[in-house]
Amino acid sequence: MKIGLVNGNPEWGGGEQWFWDASRALAARGHELVHAAQSGTKLFERYCGTGDPTFDVNELSEGFLDVGPDVILCNSGKDLRRVLKAARGNIRAALVMRRGIDRPLRDNFIRRPSWRALSAILVNSNATGRTVRQSLPWFPEERIQRVYNPVSMPVEPHVESDEGSSFRVGAVGRLVKQKGFEYLIHAVSKLPDELDWTLEFAGDGKLRGELESLTQKLGIKKHCHFLGHVESLASFYARMDAIAIPSLYEGFCFVAVEAALAGLPVVASDTSSLSELVIHGTTGLFVPPREVEPLTLAIQQLAEDRQRAIHMGEMAKQGAAERFNPDDLQDELSEFLIRAAKLPAVGKNG
Repeated sequence: MKIGLVNGNPEWGGGEQWFWDASRALAARGHELVHAAQSGTKLFERYCGTGDPTFDVNELSEGFLDVGPDVILCNSGKDLRRVLKAARGNIRAALVMRRGIDRPLRDNFIRRPSWRALSAILVNSNATGRTVRQSLPWFPEERIQRVYNPVSMPVEPHVESDEGSSFRVGAVGRLVKQKGFEYLIHAVSKLPDELDWTLEFAGDGKLRGELESLTQKLGIKKHCHFLGHVESLASFYARMDAIAIPSLYEGFCFVAVEAALAGLPVVASDTSSLSELVIHGTTGLFVPPREVEPLTLAIQQLAEDRQRAIHMGEMAKQGAAERFNPDDLQDELSEFLIRAAKLPAVGKNG
């Protein structure tokens, strides 16, 4: 089967990693791939290196549809509308949209025609699926399919800390509002004075300067380290004792699964898909989003009972390797797209 992948996001994030992994996995399963991404981006350059037909997402009318994909998987509503505009009403491929974040979709007279052109919607968590159904209550429920993101990464041996050394908390992700890192900084600033701790951020973003200033204002700058982009997350995880995920919302949180694979407990906001990825009291601890005091107490609990933190990490590792096995989940994706390719658009018959 011939599959078109369309992702016009100019940045590299979890969604772009997913599209890249999906491309290679689907090709390995015998499918032909045709790609569209924004010229000059990391995803575009990677696609070009595959030898598969690759087009600039802003020029889809220049041959993308002529390649004749059976099904086109779009990263967003914007990408879906790009495909429809290029097709000028003559679309032969089944259209599928991947919804990778737990935020409502707009369903108005401008957007609904594009939603009706879809044959199916792919979501990456039950939470995202619920939000899609609430946004588009008229969309056939059986056409909304959950396939968890496959997660794999090399795991390095944990760097054990010495008796009485700092409790090392890690935070991974773009430094943006969604990730809730300002609440994390306020939370660690309230840890007891006698508790020795460090907080390291792996990732960059537009709020970096603001967050660094906050650590200085709260008098904890010496405890907090902003590393920017980290080439080897496996090495980063190996140095940590726990991972904090104070997100306001997520779609599918790669970091929660990566931390589990690395054998680390997670302190996470009880929101979106995180409740599907972390088991409270077993593999990590949940706290309400946007609340500082519970976040402080959760980190303090793990720091003061390191054996409990280690046991949680071990339990997390056991479950994650099985639940998010890439081979099984990529098989599931391939089977879903094969089924979707045979479906008409939901709005075709009225």
